[in-house]
Amino acid sequence: MKINYALVSRVLIALLFVLAGVGKLTNFAKTVSDIGGLGVPFPELAAIIVILIEIPVALAFAYGYKTRITGWILIAFTALATILVHGNIGDQTQMTAALKNVAIIGGILAAIKCTCDDCVKHGKK
Repeated sequence: MKINYALVSRVLIALLFVLAGVGKLTNFAKTVSDIGGLGVPFPELAAIIVILIEIPVALAFAYGYKTRITGWILIAFTALATILVHGNIGDQTQMTAALKNVAIIGGILAAIKCTCDDCVKHGKK
């Protein structure tokens, strides 16, 4: 049995985003409040944009649809979230969360640069 490791890696990475997005969607008022607390203007619109990135973009990435584009969107989103939410790297908890996000970015970069036979053959880039 041949395992498609590229697919498995994309699904595992996307799972983080999809579950976070579903959590934000099911508790939308708290999401808006949290985003507003960061000083982001128009927190309702920002919450909608976040959910639209975390669910459909991550699902497209997992499936392998436009992997480079969806991957770069997820990288930009993760970098921005890291700066806005986990920017206080003097706090050990925030430093750990920021490093976790850096590792996620690394996984996404590996996925979008994949040249394995499955990715190339199916034109998923």
